[in-house]
Amino acid sequence: MHELSIAQNIAKIVHQEYLKGNFQSDIQVVHFSAGRMNAIIPESLLLNFNIVKRNYNEMKQAELIIAEKEIIIKCNVCLREYVIQEPVFYCQNCGSSNISILQGKEMYVEDFEL
Repeated sequence: MHELSIAQNIAKIVHQEYLKGNFQSDIQVVHFSAGRMNAIIPESLLLNFNIVKRNYNEMKQAELIIAEKEIIIKCNVCLREYVIQEPVFYCQNCGSSNISILQGKEMYVEDFEL
């Protein structure tokens, strides 16, 4: 269950940025993006975030909004790009397994709203 450590990291990152900004209002919304290759279960991440946020006064009422990024691959042979649903990494056009992953591995806090 890696969602707990991800929730802890989200809260820590947001808390550090909040302190840097010297804000006076509480955080209302945290926007988080994660590629599907990270195999995050959104419901589990939300549950863990709702527990972890209690440790931060400015985040106690914050809502976590998760944007899941699709997996996009590019064939290095025929140069076609595809969104894939399943982790089957081959070109649907030419069958080559010589592909690059263009999107789907990222994981980051986009921003937060006060």
